[in-house]
Amino acid sequence: MIHVSAINTITEGAAKEIPFSFKAITKKGELLEGDNCVCTSSNNKRKTRNIKFLDSEEIRTIHDIQIIEFNGKEVFL
Repeated sequence: MIHVSAINTITEGAAKEIPFSFKAITKKGELLEGDNCVCTSSNNKRKTRNIKFLDSEEIRTIHDIQIIEFNGKEVFL
């Protein structure tokens, strides 16, 4: 298991360009899975991050609370 706050450490600074995988629940209740992704930016006040899917170049804004799995580890609040 990994705490949601640890995701900031993993996706910021020197580790920012290291690809990761994640699973999140969308606002519509659907499962969003991403492999080979990087965090392009984050907003700690709003607790969101912009995640870029490297294969498709798509960028999605995800709220931290939506993330349920990060690099194969369950995320808890």
